Amino acid sequence: MRNYDVAIIGAGVTGCAIARHLSRFRLKVALIDAAEDVATGASRANSAIVHAGFDAMPGTKKSRFNVEGSRMMEETCSLLGVGYRRNGSLVAAFSDEDCLTLKKLYERGIENGVEGLRILEGEEIFRIEKNLSRKIKKALYAPTGAVVCPYELTIEAAGGAMDNGARLMRSFEVGKIDRTDGTFVITAADGRKIQSRFVINCAGLYSDKIARMVGDDS
Repeated sequence: MRNYDVAIIGAGVTGCAIARHLSRFRLKVALIDAAEDVATGASRANSAIVHAGFDAMPGTKKSRFNVEGSRMMEETCSLLGVGYRRNGSLVAAFSDEDCLTLKKLYERGIENGVEGLRILEGEEIFRIEKNLSRKIKKALYAPTGAVVCPYELTIEAAGGAMDNGARLMRSFEVGKIDRTDGTFVITAADGRKIQSRFVINCAGLYSDKIARMVGDDS
């Protein structure tokens, strides 16, 4: 049974990014996934949007990491050789009610620290995107909105982690996690086992199932 410092369950974009980061240190890292390759779960249905950060409720971890992640993404993609396009984003309002929603999103975004956020009217909107409907009353413009290929990002992050010594274990469906003497024993459905000091749950749609294996039923 192989021993690791950290076992990351889930080789989607989040798990692979964490593996890449942790593999920079003197740690033995295992990146495991039930599928036959990386980016086959929720990451394959990713919209590719790098959100600016105006949606999340202020004061939440999501609001903090959304804005920080948006700021980091361009440099991260450059380091990994992944295509990144900061094309900005527009949220369109067609009614007075929609305009009130835009105002709330704008105020939320300002509180979250989103840079360059503006509410546009009239021809300003169509100078950014000429193909929008002329029925639009206003639009919330976030210049830091961007797009990135989720497959490239995940694959290159996994490759960076492996270059640094992390081990990718595919077709490793976690069946059981036991804790003994301060370490975790992770058993696959096919009987394979690894041991790790820490476990990081990045299992996406199955993260609740993994959490229950260590007694977290929240």
